[in-house]
Amino acid sequence: MRAVCLLVLALSALPAWSTDIVDVLVRSQTQRMQQYHPVAANSERAARVRASFEWLVALVEPRRPVELVVVSGPLQAEAMLGKVIVASETLADLPEGERLLMLAHELGHLSLGHWDDLCALYRRHIPGEVRPETTDPVAGVLGMEAHRQAHRHEFEADAFGYRTVHQLGYRLDTVMTLLGRSAAMHDTASHPGLRKRAAMLRQLDQEFQTERVQISASASWWRAAAVHE
Repeated sequence: MRAVCLLVLALSALPAWSTDIVDVLVRSQTQRMQQYHPVAANSERAARVRASFEWLVALVEPRRPVELVVVSGPLQAEAMLGKVIVASETLADLPEGERLLMLAHELGHLSLGHWDDLCALYRRHIPGEVRPETTDPVAGVLGMEAHRQAHRHEFEADAFGYRTVHQLGYRLDTVMTLLGRSAAMHDTASHPGLRKRAAMLRQLDQEFQTERVQISASASWWRAAAVHE
């Protein structure tokens, strides 16, 4: 999700008028999607990406229908319009765990309703007709709030992605390898920096380990109790 990028696109290139700010956001993301180039339907690399996506969808069972569009270009994936994941066919070249994690991260954006949150944020600041006189006074505060929201959404999607692939047997080494490939070292407008994301995921991994210990201890207690019955 590129919340702050959307802010710049939407508020700096407005038409003379528009009925609703969400219309502007939808147009902006639709235009971005149209800039990608879908790969051929018979692409073997695209088939690997789709197979991973379908596996995740069956596991997660999103709250609304989601779509995958496989495109050409460098390694990337992006959730758009609350229902679409645009993913490069280059994901097919990753080890399976990393590919699943990258897709699960984007699926997290969709499953957690981040597009709805983004639209609600914009609409709260620009509730009526979109005109320069209504957008210019709020652009600064909206930009700051969109920045904070974007970072929170990335942390949430990271956690969602790791929880998902953890169920499939992948561990922290897979997460850190993918972060090393794809995450920016320092904060950007739309993403926290590598160190912050890694720290959050290490903390989550500690929680997983605690849960495993508790489950193991509980299972041992029940086995011991059964022996003495």
